[in-house]
Amino acid sequence: MKSSKVTVTTITACLAMVLSLSIQTVQAGCGSCGASGKTGAKHAHAVSAGTGYSALEDAEKAGLEAATKAKKAIGTVKPKLVLVFGMAVKFDQPKALAAVTKVFDASIVHGCAGYNTITEEGNAGTVSVLALGGDITVTPIMSDDKDLTAAGKAIGEGLKKASEVKQSGKVVILVGDCHVPSNNKVVKGISSVIGESIPVVGGAAMQGTTYFKGKIAGKKKNIGILITGDFLVGCSTLNEGPKEVHANKLVAAAGQAFKEAVGKNLKHTAMVFAFDCGGRRGKMGKDRPEELKVMQAVVGTKMPLIGFYGSGEMGPKACGKPSKGVGYHISACAIINK
Repeated sequence: MKSSKVTVTTITACLAMVLSLSIQTVQAGCGSCGASGKTGAKHAHAVSAGTGYSALEDAEKAGLEAATKAKKAIGTVKPKLVLVFGMAVKFDQPKALAAVTKVFDASIVHGCAGYNTITEEGNAGTVSVLALGGDITVTPIMSDDKDLTAAGKAIGEGLKKASEVKQSGKVVILVGDCHVPSNNKVVKGISSVIGESIPVVGGAAMQGTTYFKGKIAGKKKNIGILITGDFLVGCSTLNEGPKEVHANKLVAAAGQAFKEAVGKNLKHTAMVFAFDCGGRRGKMGKDRPEELKVMQAVVGTKMPLIGFYGSGEMGPKACGKPSKGVGYHISACAIINK
């Protein structure tokens, strides 16, 4: 009988240990579902992200390649927002966008043109795609008002009701025909309606070309996309960084901005936006590949990130600061699961 009791106790202890390890594994997955996005394993209530990148010159093939990668990366999670950034110069953007909408529902596809596009795979792309899903709500609003302050206010009014939810996570992604310094007018217009506590981050489209609901929206359009959910937001907007990060101050700014945006939350970071300056892109010259390296020195090579080199950047200097439209900066924004 003593032997039997020992056996039962041992089996019970083993089962408890296995159950404990299983719970720990699931919890670890929840905390890093963004970083492990390539596996397709996601928590139902977390923010989930998958990106795709292409450097192909054939626009249709590039759009299809980037979109297919993003769909595979987000796995079984249903996307609620698909952001597309395409190269503006000597590139057939309508064909690229049409290819993306063969993979994703056109009604959730938005974005704009840039000098080059950025993901964790590279920063010299022709097309980059982000698929974002999970327990989030996405509200896109477009304004065609030529008065950019009025355009910002119109976007703010369109987002106001959705911005008043009790959820802690709120951020507006802004893209549009608002070359610096006009981008600040749009930002201030939005913030005047929904409040300065909600970060407005993004980039001005090269040549003013925007995408809305799977179509080329054209110029003189500004698009604000409110994302709400149970997440945290970390932001940093810089034009130079310390030499300890990189000898080139422009390159160093990217690493420092990522460090400040992510803070101590790397384990729970789902993804990072990187809205960069086309002028900085040219000035960095041969050091430009280093910019992605210093970003990934902070978040690793598998963290989903997306952005583009544009004509003006938007974001707060730091968390808790008002958002502004600036130029010759990089705006980093981390989406962090709780």
